[in-house]
Amino acid sequence: SIVVTGEGNSTTTNLQQGLVKAWAKCTNAAGLDDSFNISGGTDNGTGDYTYAYTNNMANGNFCQVTDTTFASLSSYDGGEMLAASFNVRIFTRQDSLELIDDVHVSQVSGDLA
Repeated sequence: SIVVTGEGNSTTTNLQQGLVKAWAKCTNAAGLDDSFNISGGTDNGTGDYTYAYTNNMANGNFCQVTDTTFASLSSYDGGEMLAASFNVRIFTRQDSLELIDDVHVSQVSGDLA
């Protein structure tokens, strides 16, 4: 753990907690174009993906950020944020909000186990 102290000891930040613990650039079938701390992806069906960590998180209380192409919306299911994996869902931007397959990127911040 690296601690950074501001000028005049005004603030203290634990740098370790602020680092991204996992990230992935994913295909539209849960494949990995590139990643860090992601052991693999599972395609659960149209627009529904799960990614497993190489090194687990301490628990399911982490921050997951996912984005996709300009023609789609991304979402996560808080009930599927687990110490060992996280879930991503991709929807169309049309009124129907149907699940679709699309490329996407994700990053996770929080405490590793």
